[in-house]
Amino acid sequence: MPKTEETFDVQEIFASEDLSPAKLMELRRLIHCSIDRRTALESLVEGFASVARKLSSENKAETRRATMLWTLGRVEDAIPIFEKTRTSRERAFLLGVSYLDVGKPDLAVPLLKEALEVDSSDACTAAALAEAESRSGHFDSAESHLERQLKKHPDDAALVYVKGLWFDLQGYRDNAIEQYERALELEPGHPPSQFRLAYLFDLRGEEGRAMELYEQLRSTRPVHVNTMINLGLLYEDRSEYEKAEECFRAVLEYFPSHPRARLYLKDAQASLSMFYDEDAARREAKAAQILNQPLTEINFSQRVRNALQKLGLVTLGDLISRSEEELLEIPNFGKTSLREVKEFLTTKGLNLASAVGEADAAEAAGSEAEPESEVMNKPLSEFEWSGRIRKVFEKLGAVTVADLLQHSEQELLKSKNLGGTSIKEIRQKLGAWGVAMRPE
Repeated sequence: MPKTEETFDVQEIFASEDLSPAKLMELRRLIHCSIDRRTALESLVEGFASVARKLSSENKAETRRATMLWTLGRVEDAIPIFEKTRTSRERAFLLGVSYLDVGKPDLAVPLLKEALEVDSSDACTAAALAEAESRSGHFDSAESHLERQLKKHPDDAALVYVKGLWFDLQGYRDNAIEQYERALELEPGHPPSQFRLAYLFDLRGEEGRAMELYEQLRSTRPVHVNTMINLGLLYEDRSEYEKAEECFRAVLEYFPSHPRARLYLKDAQASLSMFYDEDAARREAKAAQILNQPLTEINFSQRVRNALQKLGLVTLGDLISRSEEELLEIPNFGKTSLREVKEFLTTKGLNLASAVGEADAAEAAGSEAEPESEVMNKPLSEFEWSGRIRKVFEKLGAVTVADLLQHSEQELLKSKNLGGTSIKEIRQKLGAWGVAMRPE
């Protein structure tokens, strides 16, 4: 593999017939270490015919075109091309790691197994497979692959890192830290190990140590997306919004369409332009107090109480997320009951949701009403949350709706930098799924 600018011919490399997983990973790193190399590869993608002519088949050419996009970091562009090509080691490995990149480890597992069958001694593919299995919850299979490979390659930093991740994802964080630190001894600056170590320090509240490690990773190429996002969120927590903005922009320079970076950049920019309004803060606190009022404290008739209980409504905020049409569908809840509810809401300056608003919420959720068990198993990642909320979920270990509902709104309000606005956001998005958190 060429290492210097003088001998690094991008076209010659990508026109070669065979590229092993280890060469592909190294190639990606070398491309991103040089603006000239990256520019040359971008030009080659635009004029891909010059590469395609040198390859043995149309399938090989399409696979290689996807490989070049993956190398540039354009993973979401590469995946649909890989999916249409016929099987090969290159395709199986890169489509597998691409699925890992976009958070679909279950899809990655069979592809990486296919790639490993070509060369069972390939530590690079084995590490990727064990990571995919660990992230999919197949810990026994991941452990089996790790033990077998670590006997052959005990000093391979990637395998040691995945062993740490294997502990990490099962909650054995002290063991994970030990493995990440060993991986960094074997390969100083190993990006995944350094990132997870920083992340664990962040979760433990050791923000200083976390930021030190994140800052060391800033110069890593290709840019380590999660590092820059987490570092940006830490700066945002410290109200250093300009530094947070720099971090999110760094991601977008490499991956212009990255959804979380775009969302967090918008948050940081909004925070830069905000000023503290004591009257507004008091109004927001008063509004939050009203919306958090339990329905059991309101002097509704027994018929109305029973009906609202059937809907699983707990607070006044839950009630106003429902429409007149939805309430009227409850057995024994008629126009008299609806009038009683509306008259009370009027005294508080509140209204029920409109039918149009309800339809929009259902559309935003991406589906019609689902059985309760399906809702409870939904991953919270299906919604785009603000940075503060996402960080609180991670610290709580909340992955699904069921995990989140184990905590009350009051518990969440004790979290750093989480206020009434964030609770309102959570309430609205859960309401689209027909569930609500406990106020206390």
